[in-house]
Amino acid sequence: MPTPIREAALAAIADRLTAELPGVVLERARRAPVDTDKEPLPRLVLTGTDWEADETAEPGSTHYSLGFAVAGYVRDATDLGVEQGLSDLHASLIAALAGWTPALDGLGEVSEQGAEFRLYDTDESAKPAGEVLARFSMLAIAPLGSPYLP
Repeated sequence: MPTPIREAALAAIADRLTAELPGVVLERARRAPVDTDKEPLPRLVLTGTDWEADETAEPGSTHYSLGFAVAGYVRDATDLGVEQGLSDLHASLIAALAGWTPALDGLGEVSEQGAEFRLYDTDESAKPAGEVLARFSMLAIAPLGSPYLP
């Protein structure tokens, strides 16, 4: 059975993050909030977001724009340490993904879209902690109207 483009892309991204950031826990599609007081950190959560199709870009093909987000969580002894840890984790995400092209036919280069940084208030976390939400997109090209890789 063929693999849907979205799943192939997310699996390739997860593999890349695991290889490039070996000391960071990676999860996919987690719904429960991360307990930054108890769970091992740093931690990344990869989630697919948007899906947009363009059938006008190339005859006989559909160009899909796949959106995904990576939430990163850190904890430290101080608020400054958390902010610095978020900056470092974000930079590691960009270095691992921006401009990278998976080795699967039909999947294109990853583009950085933006990020949000947040230090948690004391009522959200007993220990200094925070998160970064980095957004990316990837181009996938498949035969006209097909949601599967060629």
